[in-house]
Amino acid sequence: MVKVFVKENFFVLLFMTVTIIAGIMLIFSVSEDQIPYKEITVQEGDSLWSIAKEYNSGQEMKEEDFIMWVQKENRLHSVKILPGDTLVIPIVSHSSHTGGQVAFKGE
Repeated sequence: MVKVFVKENFFVLLFMTVTIIAGIMLIFSVSEDQIPYKEITVQEGDSLWSIAKEYNSGQEMKEEDFIMWVQKENRLHSVKILPGDTLVIPIVSHSSHTGGQVAFKGE
């Protein structure tokens, strides 16, 4: 009996499943905090700590949290960065650091 029901209503069940999954994905994507970010190009002598000090001054995020966010969002497996690397950082800066553009995550 269950096999017959599934067979007769396969497309309805498939549609309902896809709709539920899409709805859940939409709810979670809307509820995430949209952290503004900036892309920067690593300069000679830069480190994650110097970037955190430059771009995180006056923000509520601790330097350690800033560095962990940068590592996670840029998929860095260590703290080593090289000149010419492009990094996404979690704030908009008004400093004179070169090579960046303002955007929002997800665009």
